[in-house]
Amino acid sequence: MTQCLLTVHAHPDDEASRGGATVAHYTAQGVRAVLVTCTDGGAGEVLNPAVTDDFTPERFVAVRSAELDASARNLGYSAVHRLGYRDSGMDGTAGGAEAFVRAPLDEAATRLARVIADERPDVVIGYGTNHTRDPHPDHIRANEVLTRAVGLLDHTPAVYHIAFSRRRHRALHQACVDSGVPSPYEGGLSAPPDAFDDEWITTLVDVTKGDAVERRLDALRSHVTQVPPASGWFALSPQQLRDAFPYEEYTRVGAAPREAVVHDLFTAPA
Repeated sequence: MTQCLLTVHAHPDDEASRGGATVAHYTAQGVRAVLVTCTDGGAGEVLNPAVTDDFTPERFVAVRSAELDASARNLGYSAVHRLGYRDSGMDGTAGGAEAFVRAPLDEAATRLARVIADERPDVVIGYGTNHTRDPHPDHIRANEVLTRAVGLLDHTPAVYHIAFSRRRHRALHQACVDSGVPSPYEGGLSAPPDAFDDEWITTLVDVTKGDAVERRLDALRSHVTQVPPASGWFALSPQQLRDAFPYEEYTRVGAAPREAVVHDLFTAPA
């Protein structure tokens, strides 16, 4: 039987910037990948100065949806599910009554649980509870909804939270310094210790095989309205990124952090 992983993300583009190389890595091995996106991304702004269109709100949502589909194709997703909520915005005031943060928890969790029950993944990837560096209310809500949804399931997949270590942050920053390019990681160097997940990481996925890193970058470029071609996220080449830090990091829910981590989401820590 084909293995399946399902990822839960808050907005279009999160699937590319958070764990995208992991999905590309597994889909290249024949794993079926399913994407769930909770909101329409409509409260975002055009961040690419090369995009000069004057979008109506409806058109902007449609464009972001098309970008999401293109990104998912680059990563190898077999299915994309939209939970149907509106983007709540960085301050949580956007989206009106249909905003993700204002949806009753059990309602949103039931929608997500239905998708998970239909797809029956072996592994589910979502967000954790550490939002010190990224306090977007929709990201916080995505964790709450996933946690509740898993409790509604008849079967129990392995659940992972995407993690980001200070070690990885420093390595990528140093690679930018060594290459003489501006570092998008510099601001995080002064973040407090609890802004990172080092002590909780249980699983490191090696994304250096094949073209997983290239596909993640292509997925990110698919979000044309959000990511300028000259973005610092593209400052390092795929090989430089692989050399600087070859893993994407995860915390397995319910597993105790161990000195010896495992390297496969489908393998439980011993």
